Amino acid sequence: MCGACGTGRVAAPWEDVLAGAGPAERAVRAAAAGRLLSARRMRVTPWRGGYLLATPTGAARPVASLRELWAAAGPVSPPPTGQPGWARAATPVGWDLQAAAVWISVAARSGTLAAAELPGGAVGFAADGTASVEHRSGMEVGVLGPDPGTVLADLLHFAARG
Repeated sequence: MCGACGTGRVAAPWEDVLAGAGPAERAVRAAAAGRLLSARRMRVTPWRGGYLLATPTGAARPVASLRELWAAAGPVSPPPTGQPGWARAATPVGWDLQAAAVWISVAARSGTLAAAELPGGAVGFAADGTASVEHRSGMEVGVLGPDPGTVLADLLHFAARG
């Protein structure tokens, strides 16, 4: 059990490693996740060591990571089919790294991407949903998936501050 957060996790989730683990970063990620779940009448709020997912009936469940959040939120759409490939773009002005981390986590859960490159690092997802992080320098955003051009465009749109 982690003495700092009480979550029982040993390693920090990938989103904490690449996008920051502070309360402000977690609050922005919770708001971005809430945008994705609003049509399902679910709410997400930051919680010590993770997030609190509230269902339409008002039941609340604490989760420690975005991976656990999407598992608790229920099924997502089936992944597209096709040969995986990479698409990359320069990091746009006004980029919201926290929103990008949220979008990447749900896209990985749905199977629309297998890996992503962000400024400062990359994350790859195994078939079981576990993530591996690699720190590296660079200012590009990239995605690996069956329809990388569409996935990258969707990511850039969701993570744009506007």
